[in-house]
Amino acid sequence: MTSSEADREPDHVVLAFGGSAGSVRPLIEIVGNLPADLPAPVLVTIHVGEQTRLPQILSRSGPMRASHAHDGEELQRGRIYVAPRGRHLIARDGHAMLSTGPRVNRHRPSVDVMFASAADWVDGHTVAVVLSGALDDGAVGAALVDLAGGQVLVQDPVEAEFSGMPQAALAGAPQARVFSASRLALEIRDCLARAKSRPSHRKAYEARMEADMDMLSSDNPAFLRGDESQLTRLTCPECGGAMAQVDLPKISYFSCHVGHQFGPQALAAAQLEASERKLWSAVAALEEQAAVLHYVQRHASHEQKFSSSNQDQNAAVSARYADEVASRAAALRDQVRAWSSNTPELDATAG
Repeated sequence: MTSSEADREPDHVVLAFGGSAGSVRPLIEIVGNLPADLPAPVLVTIHVGEQTRLPQILSRSGPMRASHAHDGEELQRGRIYVAPRGRHLIARDGHAMLSTGPRVNRHRPSVDVMFASAADWVDGHTVAVVLSGALDDGAVGAALVDLAGGQVLVQDPVEAEFSGMPQAALAGAPQARVFSASRLALEIRDCLARAKSRPSHRKAYEARMEADMDMLSSDNPAFLRGDESQLTRLTCPECGGAMAQVDLPKISYFSCHVGHQFGPQALAAAQLEASERKLWSAVAALEEQAAVLHYVQRHASHEQKFSSSNQDQNAAVSARYADEVASRAAALRDQVRAWSSNTPELDATAG
C-alpha cells in the first residue's frame, strides 16, 4: 500500500465548516453540542471580518479546543482548526497547510479551497457543512465533496440569516441534505459514524478533476487544463487574465490560469466592483486630460507676446476643446456617482 493510499484509509475522517455573514451563531451552537472525543479533526473557514477571536469563542462554546491553524501542524481528532485571516486552510496528508495563493470567490481564506482539499485527501470520508452566508463560496467545494462520495449538510436557508451560501450549495451538491442549526450537531455525529464505511469515489473524482497541464509548460495560448470545459471571452476581475469555464454535474465556475476562481454569483459581484473601478478610472483620465490641456493653453498664451490671427484662432480652439473635455469629465463624474450610489446589493455583506 502506498503512502497516499494509507492516508485515505477509512480511519481518516474530516469535518469541515464553511460560512460567512450570519454563520458564527449557528457554528457556536453546533460546536457546543459536539463531543470532546469527536472522531475527526474539525476545519473552519469563516470569512467575516478578521475573526481573530473565533478560536477563543469556539473553545468556550464546547468541550473541544479551538485554535488558528498553523502551517504544517498535524491534524488531530477532536480539535478545531480555524483558517487565519489572509490564508487558505488546506488539509493535506493529515496536516494543515496555509496558503497565500490566489483569492477564490474574492476571499482568502475560501470555503471552496478548504472543502476541495478535504475531498482530495479523504474523498468519501469528508463531512462538509455549509452555514449562513452571502453569494456562493462553498458551493463548488460542496459539489466536489459530493462528487468524491462525501456527505454535505446545509443549514436550512429559511432560518439562515443569509441564505445565499446554503442555497448555492444545495444547487451544486445533488446529495446535500438540509437541517436546522439545532439539528446539525446530531446529524454530524451520525454522518461521521457512517463516513468510515462509505465507499470511495476516488477514481471517478480523479478522472473528473484531472488537471495536468499548466500554461508555463504549454505553447498553446488557448490551452485548457484537464478539468476545464471551455475558454470564455471573460477576463478575471482580479488580474485581467483569460478565464475558462469548469462544468461540474450541477454547477459551473470560472477560473483564470493564475488561479483566481469564481462561482457565478461571486463573479457577478467581482465584475460589479471592477466596473466601478474602471468608470472612476475613466473620470480620472478625462479630468487629467482637461488639466493638462488647460495648462498647455495657459502657458502658451503667456509665452506668445506677438501672435497672429491664426495663432489666436488656434488658441481659442484649444481653449474650447479643453473646456469641452472638462465638461465631459464633470458630467461623467456625476453619472458615475449616481450609478455607484444605486448599484444592486449583489453581496449583502463585505464578508
